[in-house]
Amino acid sequence: MKNPFITLGPEACLLTIPHAVLCSEMGTHVSPCGRFLVACVACVLPHSYGGHGSQLHEHYDSTGAGTSPTRQAFPSRQIIYELRVYSLEDATFGTVLATRAIKAAHCLTSIQFSPTSEHILLAYGRQHSSLLRTILINGETRVPVYTVLEVYRVSDMELVRVLPSVGEEVNVACFHPSPGSGLVYGTKQGKVRFLRHHGASFTCWGERS
Repeated sequence: MKNPFITLGPEACLLTIPHAVLCSEMGTHVSPCGRFLVACVACVLPHSYGGHGSQLHEHYDSTGAGTSPTRQAFPSRQIIYELRVYSLEDATFGTVLATRAIKAAHCLTSIQFSPTSEHILLAYGRQHSSLLRTILINGETRVPVYTVLEVYRVSDMELVRVLPSVGEEVNVACFHPSPGSGLVYGTKQGKVRFLRHHGASFTCWGERS
């Protein structure tokens, strides 16, 4: 682009993703390799949906705000939210390459590819029942533990890592730009935590308030 200050007209739009769930400024992300784009999208299930996989649903393509699936009085079972990976390559531009249904889309605060473009990091900023992992009981004290971070593998959208936490809500999270160097997230409680992958879990190797 010769002049970055020129207003883009409708004819310049190459890809439209209706009903994307935009969680602040990190609601969608282009992979470092430049081949993929990831976003969370609201979808409406057909009446014949049997609940056996996201392949059976269809995207709700209406562009009118009044007919958005997030604003209609559909039964809750008819609406799902999907994490979708789109192709940005010329031959398959705009094609959905992989999908994964997620339960707590309304709690998302950030979505990001890893430096190698092989994984996707999701961060959650609310303690919702669908994110409840367990409840710690000590006498009469009960402490709920919620998921705050998830890592998915792009190739098959398998959930490969989960970070639970007690009492924290994540404002933003991102991978370290160097592969294998971990990730960082900031909480609504004013803390910044640095994590590094260790075996089947994350290890906290730094914290700042």
